[in-house]
Amino acid sequence: MTIGPGPLLCTGCIHFELNLDNDDLPIRCAAFPDGIPDEILWEGVDHHKPYPGDHGIQFELKNQTSK
Repeated sequence: MTIGPGPLLCTGCIHFELNLDNDDLPIRCAAFPDGIPDEILWEGVDHHKPYPGDHGIQFELKNQTSK
């Protein structure tokens, strides 16, 4: 596995879930409920476009003005 820029794209998405109480699966999202693929999470594959297994859900920017 190549270590890329990190999960920067994922953390800005409305579908991203971080659950530090779940040691088995702390990082997931609506598109990948069983875990975000390394290619997206760590290698910087653009998830603005469909990716195999994403259930038709792609990156959507979090509302920056929400409280």
